[in-house]
Amino acid sequence: MSRWELASRTRIRAFREGPFVLLVAEGELPSPGYEVDIARSLLRIFPQQFNLLRRAKPGIFPQHVTPYRYAEAVRYPEDQDTITVHHADGTDHVDIEPAGKDLVSFVEAVRGGADRPAPPAGAEEAIGLSSKLSFDEAFANAVANLPPSDIILADGLARVQVLEIGGLFGGFAGFHHLFVRVSRTIT
Repeated sequence: MSRWELASRTRIRAFREGPFVLLVAEGELPSPGYEVDIARSLLRIFPQQFNLLRRAKPGIFPQHVTPYRYAEAVRYPEDQDTITVHHADGTDHVDIEPAGKDLVSFVEAVRGGADRPAPPAGAEEAIGLSSKLSFDEAFANAVANLPPSDIILADGLARVQVLEIGGLFGGFAGFHHLFVRVSRTIT
């Protein structure tokens, strides 16, 4: 696989639901032989910044410009109203909009639907998403999205439990994601 590099974009939008922001990037790739990702910037700065990335996939592909739409949900401080995304054309400070009616499925995935299992009392919750429909990736993302624990015990044990697994497909954000909701209790 080739290395990740900053990708160009035509538009980036951001939508908030609770502690999560859905970043939706649109643009063009040199060919269909590229994949897109949004990753945390390595800059140690508050609030966290993000990079819009692309890399070539192995193989031979036709050489024609290919439009893309990529969505990624990230944990982001609720008191911030803009989010910074670096890309090949520079940096955007994107205004965060509230998640509207078009994102009802995303809101239910983040909040949980009415029929979702209830977490244990005192548990913290988070979700993780995978655009590759990988449970391992979505679970690891959910665990990483859990808030930092204030409880530090030498013999403490954290129990992470899967509460819900589902998929989001289509919509204006171009979802093709597996989501995993987890809860954490510390004993």
